[in-house]
Amino acid sequence: MMHKFLGGLAVGVLALPAFAQNCVIGTPGVSLGAGGDVVYPIQPIGFAFPLAGQTFTNIHVCDKGYVYLSNAGIPAPGGADFTATAAELASGPPRICALWSDIQCLSGNSGACFLSSTTTQCTITWKNAQIYNNGLAGGPLFDMQMTLSPSGAIHCTYGPGTTNNSIASQPTWQVGITGVSVGGGVTLPAASDLSAGGATTDNTLFEQWLTPATFDMASAGLDMIPTNPGWTFFSAPSVNCASTSNYGTGCITQSDSFYEFSAMAAFDLSNTVITMLRTGNGYIVLNSLPGTFVPPTAAAQPVAMGLLDGQQQFTLSSAMPVAGGTTTTLNVTTKGQVEVGGPGSATIDYTPSAAELLADASTVFACWHDYDQTQAGSGMITFEEISGFAYVTWNGVYSYTTTTPNTMQFQFNLATGDLTLVIGAMSGPASVDNIVVGYSVAGPSGDPGATDLSSAFGAINIADAQLLGLALTANGLPTIGNSSFSTTATNVPPIVPLAFLFVGDTKILPGLDLTFLGMPGCFGYTNANIGSLSFPVSSMTWSGNQLLPIPNNAMFAGTQLRVQAVAFSLATPLNLVTSNGTEITVGF
Repeated sequence: MMHKFLGGLAVGVLALPAFAQNCVIGTPGVSLGAGGDVVYPIQPIGFAFPLAGQTFTNIHVCDKGYVYLSNAGIPAPGGADFTATAAELASGPPRICALWSDIQCLSGNSGACFLSSTTTQCTITWKNAQIYNNGLAGGPLFDMQMTLSPSGAIHCTYGPGTTNNSIASQPTWQVGITGVSVGGGVTLPAASDLSAGGATTDNTLFEQWLTPATFDMASAGLDMIPTNPGWTFFSAPSVNCASTSNYGTGCITQSDSFYEFSAMAAFDLSNTVITMLRTGNGYIVLNSLPGTFVPPTAAAQPVAMGLLDGQQQFTLSSAMPVAGGTTTTLNVTTKGQVEVGGPGSATIDYTPSAAELLADASTVFACWHDYDQTQAGSGMITFEEISGFAYVTWNGVYSYTTTTPNTMQFQFNLATGDLTLVIGAMSGPASVDNIVVGYSVAGPSGDPGATDLSSAFGAINIADAQLLGLALTANGLPTIGNSSFSTTATNVPPIVPLAFLFVGDTKILPGLDLTFLGMPGCFGYTNANIGSLSFPVSSMTWSGNQLLPIPNNAMFAGTQLRVQAVAFSLATPLNLVTSNGTEITVGF
């Protein structure tokens, strides 16, 4: 079975009807670019697309999940609108929405919008799209696709995870709309239930999801067929679609960061204590130790007094142990960041996100939020040393645009480098802004994923130097006939330029603890019952590829493999480490 399948034997020519499996195609065309809140430059459709008695030859793709139609820019397209409303669908420029919501296609996620236009179809792809709900570290990635045909038919395909679910503090950003309208002030009809199928005699067709995470056509396709006037529409689930997904974690991994991100309205760490105990080469993070707020004395120094967006450096009376050695300087921003040494940026950022915390140029301790000490009645931000401790305090400081106070305090033990973050009453629902609590070593850090710091997480071990575990990813999609499909192993330890791919048919999650084999911290994620392959690793990049060509035979559709890489390492007694698992589903 393994040689027959993985050897890529072509056993027939496969002809597939268009849209048959409701799968997102794996070759989406030319990239229009990546970004957040952008309408890309005008593009040709490839034919005259008919809509409501008119035809259009050009398209304007927006990363928000919709396209505008025009003829050489007439009528003029609108902007990148992340607040979807049915009224705008009817009143604005001609628009077709695959899913109009607060969607972004960010380069950091390898996201982009693509266009493939011919004389017979025009396909728009939102690749690795993401709902804006956690700053730059948002919800799950998904693919979404829309195809226009010369008949006026519209087909949309939604990958797993497609949803409307933007930031909770901004309900207007959470709305999702799928549909089509020539716009220009047409009368808005009643909404349709697109997933249920049906027909309408109105040229405007739409469904609106007002509640977050209620979009109901993920892993499905939608067809909208013009009847002039009106539409027929139907939806069907995706079947035998090619996909890959990673699961588990490679070893040996050491993170240099941790964080929790939330809207302040959902913040649940009021009246809690986060402790970071210095170990010599990192920290142990706990939420189980007590701590007491120390009121600032009359000798406490104001921090960036009179500034809304400011920062100020303070010199410590003695060197304090930190990542990379010691420091005698702390830089405090008015936004709840305490940076080791000088400032990480000359610009004060009042829109916290996990991605920016992880990218800070300085080692940073954070309870990061848009505080405003300049409002009348607000408390102050102060710094002072008392008996070998440095205290940085937000003492009843208002959130921006509110008169609701926030009280919290960083307590640094200069002798040991330990930190106690005492969080008192915070503004909560009174503020619409976000907050990040966490820590990151200077420079770019890998994302360890958010931690619920209010839960009983036990202890988090944070290293001064990030160590990335062996990682495995797939290249492209395992579509029928894809002779170039492969996997790539990265972060291979620089020992032996050789690695192995183990192939099985069963996912093991949670993974099998391999301590009994002499591989503590490593886990098995596949039963490896099909076999194994060895592949070379570059001694320049310490990464390597294993080709897994997919036969051009429909009989393999739906086949699932679970694979995992193994490489040599000095980090375990057995001198081997394992990667995460990768699940491969062969399909269309």
